[in-house]
Amino acid sequence: MKSHPDAGTRSAAEVVTQLPVPSRLGMLRFERLNEPSWALLFLDPACERKLGISAADLCALVDAPYASLMEPEARYRLHDAIQQQLLQGPHYLVRYTLHTPHGALNLLEVGEPFKQRNRQLLRGYLLVTDEQPSAAADAGELELELQTQNQNLRSSLQHYQRTQDNHLQHLARSHTQQQLIVRLARQRYVSSDPQREAAELITQAACEVYGVARAGIWRLGSQSLESISLYRRDLARHEQLPSIDARNFPHYLEALHSGRAIDAHDAQHDLRTRELAPGYLLPLGITSMLDASIRIEGEVVGILCLEHVGPKRIWQADEIAFAGELADQFAQVLINQEKRSVTHALYLFQRAVEQSASAFLLVDRDGRVEYVNPSFTAITLYSSDEVCGHRLSELPALANLSDLLFDTDSSLAEHSSWQGEFRSRRKNQEPYWGHLSISKVYGDDGELTHYIGIYEDITEAKLAQQRIERLAYTDNLTNLGNRPSFIRSLEERFARNTQQSLGLLLVDIDNFKRINDSLGHQTGDKLLSALARRLRNSLGAKGTLARFASNEFAILLDGCDQDSGLRVAHQVLQTLDKPLFVDNQLISITGSVGLAIAPEHGDDPQTLMKHAGLALHKAKANGKHQVQLFTEALNAEANYKLFVENNLRRALTQNELEVFYQPKLCLKSGQLLGMEALLRWQHLEKGMISPDQFIGVAEETGLIIPIGKWVVRQACRMSKQIAAIGMGTLQVAINLSPKQFSDPDLVGSIAAILHEEQLDPRLLELELTESLLLEATEDTRHQLGRLKSLGLTLAMDDFGTGYSSLSYLKKFPIDVIKIDRSFIKDIPDNQDDMEITSAVIAMAHNLKLKVVAEGIETGAQLAFLRRQHCDVGQGYLFDKPISGRELIDSLRRYPCRPQADQRT
Repeated sequence: MKSHPDAGTRSAAEVVTQLPVPSRLGMLRFERLNEPSWALLFLDPACERKLGISAADLCALVDAPYASLMEPEARYRLHDAIQQQLLQGPHYLVRYTLHTPHGALNLLEVGEPFKQRNRQLLRGYLLVTDEQPSAAADAGELELELQTQNQNLRSSLQHYQRTQDNHLQHLARSHTQQQLIVRLARQRYVSSDPQREAAELITQAACEVYGVARAGIWRLGSQSLESISLYRRDLARHEQLPSIDARNFPHYLEALHSGRAIDAHDAQHDLRTRELAPGYLLPLGITSMLDASIRIEGEVVGILCLEHVGPKRIWQADEIAFAGELADQFAQVLINQEKRSVTHALYLFQRAVEQSASAFLLVDRDGRVEYVNPSFTAITLYSSDEVCGHRLSELPALANLSDLLFDTDSSLAEHSSWQGEFRSRRKNQEPYWGHLSISKVYGDDGELTHYIGIYEDITEAKLAQQRIERLAYTDNLTNLGNRPSFIRSLEERFARNTQQSLGLLLVDIDNFKRINDSLGHQTGDKLLSALARRLRNSLGAKGTLARFASNEFAILLDGCDQDSGLRVAHQVLQTLDKPLFVDNQLISITGSVGLAIAPEHGDDPQTLMKHAGLALHKAKANGKHQVQLFTEALNAEANYKLFVENNLRRALTQNELEVFYQPKLCLKSGQLLGMEALLRWQHLEKGMISPDQFIGVAEETGLIIPIGKWVVRQACRMSKQIAAIGMGTLQVAINLSPKQFSDPDLVGSIAAILHEEQLDPRLLELELTESLLLEATEDTRHQLGRLKSLGLTLAMDDFGTGYSSLSYLKKFPIDVIKIDRSFIKDIPDNQDDMEITSAVIAMAHNLKLKVVAEGIETGAQLAFLRRQHCDVGQGYLFDKPISGRELIDSLRRYPCRPQADQRT
């Protein structure tokens, strides 16, 4: 086809594709000048079949060949008619006759004006009809026919317009898509998280290109969808959503894995996506979805989700394809990131191997060295050239390594790796210790290809280890073996699994703390060194001696039975009895020894040491300076103490403890003056446990502090309860343990209890042990002064059992002295007890102190105490300790003093 010269500069796409011809109507598309010449610029090639003349001939401008087929008058008249119609509307319609080789043809021409390069043009369609234009035709029929034809032409033009619009939109989308793909391909991600940066860029661009409300990229895990980035066009920002449990959407996941994309026009009802409707689509108003799977090596690793809000949207084929391209772009980012990570890791590994202080060694399966790093040269003094390409068996520094790799009996033959130490020589024949970790390397087919080894020079570490071991197992002060050394020796004896008996002696220097405190730690250390030498010399080769603790030694005797063990133990005591000359002074010491024999007293190291320790503890508890052989009774005693400790904690919280009260009477009038609170323990299984069986444990464990506070509160409440029923105000006495004075809150807690229970402090008496006052520190004196300032009464309990001076009676604010029951029980049969008791009462009265006698059980004792003018008494003669539940009923038989005389 030939074109008009004026159309020669126009692109073929512009001319040919502007007016798609509805071929089903049999129309011929045309373009021509809007001039009377009717010169054609373009005519549908199908015209040759209809008109008998080719389009190229009809489009020639010379002599206007198309116009030559028309009558000139008709041509000018039709041109004027066309101009008149265009003044009234955007389209025109005319009929005329062409004289063609096929004869006269009636044509219907419909068209519209357009302008291009400042030239007025016409374009439209030609339709060959069977009807001739007739001037005599009925005007009405002609009008009707024209209207019908005009309607058909308008429909065709509208269809053309829609097709044209769709095509232009497609072109615009394609152009935008191509620009975006080029942009993404050229993008250089510079942030620390290129994955997120790419996701944000792609989701925002997708929202703009597709005009959707939301675009997101999700990472698909084994059980969940993790949000990487979501762009919201309405807010113009990115968000990150919480993860979604993917197990709830099996059909959706199956569709993603089986296809490239999910184009859900009606997402809420589509079989592939309707699982998402209740919890995701409906709340957000999403009606249409276009989801493309992100794949790496065929595996779905993520999803690109385009979400449309509003009327349902039909996804075009190019849109679906482009979503896949965007998904591929993000997949490429993931692949590139992984490649960069692998490349960086490989680079770091290479640098690490080259710069490592450890030698790296790569050997092929035949034992030929392929690579060594610089540290290998530094250790062995062999260069890389001297080693690489040679077999291990040819290298003196690694000859024994060849045996390890290729010996069928070695552990590496059966396992994938081996590590251990070995001794070798450098190139200069200098010996050294090496530590090697070597592993097998397998190919993709599972066949062994190489060995890789990490090689270290541990010569200095080996020497240091030997020095450390000597230090770790030697006591610096005495140069004897220390506790770990002794335990290792004991474990080695048991590991031999022989039937030979063993004797274990634990020796403790009595009162060594007093030596350190009085003579100083330096003298104490010299004393221990001298003792160690003396013990080692006295034992000779009979046993193993070690310093087990600060002032405790341990002796291990091989082949020792009970008799020989006792002989050695007494020999040790005799050795310790001899004075030592240290720092120009003669020091006398004593010791306690615990003995246990294996296997009778223990068939493993732990049990034997435990039983020897129990025996030593018993020897010290029995007065020190003696030997104690382990017996099962000691084990039972220790177990009982453990039982008491564990159960005593529970007893306090489960109300197993109970306070009993023993009345205290005026010996002159017989009236009830007060009570002494006594603690009892009613165990759920063991029954009543006496105080002497658990008070000591409570003091050792510190439980005496919370127990003591509980007793004070119970006693205060009982005193208030007795006063409330009209039985008078009775003073209640409570024993305080010396351990309670280690509690810095002792005074504060007692003051708080008195305040909370609203008890007059004068009604509370605290009984103190004589040992507390004899050994009182400055803090103890301060606490006693604060207690006295509260208004309490302080009593000296068990007076007369101490062994020191009575100066504490002047130092401390004591109000009452209690004569111990040991002085009362033999009255009147023991004259000494009677004289001591008389003297104590007289001395107390001279010091303006009240005297209480405890343990009164006979009338003779009561008569004697009355003659000596003792103030107060208590004991079984009057009443036994009474349970708090029965106390009030029991006290009703005692006469009460008048109210005004309650506190005299």
